[in-house]
Amino acid sequence: MDQHKFINRKTFLRLATFGVAATFVVLWSTMAGKNKQLSEQTAVSRINAAKLGTGIFLFDKFIVVKSTSSLKVFSNKCTHAGCRINLEIAGQLVCPCHGSRYDSSTGKVLQGPAGLPLSTIPFDTDVKTGEITIKI
Repeated sequence: MDQHKFINRKTFLRLATFGVAATFVVLWSTMAGKNKQLSEQTAVSRINAAKLGTGIFLFDKFIVVKSTSSLKVFSNKCTHAGCRINLEIAGQLVCPCHGSRYDSSTGKVLQGPAGLPLSTIPFDTDVKTGEITIKI
C-alpha cells in the first residue's frame, strides 16, 4: 500500500504564517528603501530673480522675498504644524491653518501658535543671468 505523507494542521498554519510574515518583511523593506531614496532626492528650482521685481513671491515649496537690497528664500512650511503658507497680508506671511504670522523680511514669528521662525533656504545666484537656483 502506498504511504502518503501529510502534515498536520498546526504545522501547516505555522509554515503559512511564516511565509506570509517573510513576504511582508521583504515587501516592507523594499518599499521603505524606495521611500528613503525618494525623500533624499533634492528638488532644484531655477527662477530669474531679475524679472521678479521686488516683493513677496509664494511658490509651491518656498517663498522668495526680494527688496532693492536683498533676496531671501524661506520654507513655506509653518513651523507650528507644517501647513503650507500661501498668504501674505501687509508684508506678513500668514499660515491659513492656525493663523501664525511671520515677518517677511526675517522669517521671525510675529503671532503664534508657531514658536520657531521660518527656515531659510540657501540658494545660488548666477550673476550674469540673474537666475537663482534653489535646492530643496
